[in-house]
Amino acid sequence: MVNDPRLVLERLCDERREDFAGLSRMLGRNPAYIQQYVRRGVPKRLGEEERRKLARYFGISEELLGGPADRARTKGLGSNAIR
Repeated sequence: MVNDPRLVLERLCDERREDFAGLSRMLGRNPAYIQQYVRRGVPKRLGEEERRKLARYFGISEELLGGPADRARTKGLGSNAIR
């Protein structure tokens, strides 16, 4: 199942009682940045550094926020891993 990073971020904010403006400021962005990302789809994707900071803050994989699969999970997979 593919998760929409916007829904993941919105759910995390709801569950942990975080607000979009506070997260935006943490990222060094204007207070409306995360709200616009979640509600209006602008930007289309979070930047790598922003995604990394949010994933670290929430204690989740960057993959849930639209990043590549965790290297730790794919590291060591040989050519026989995917067939």
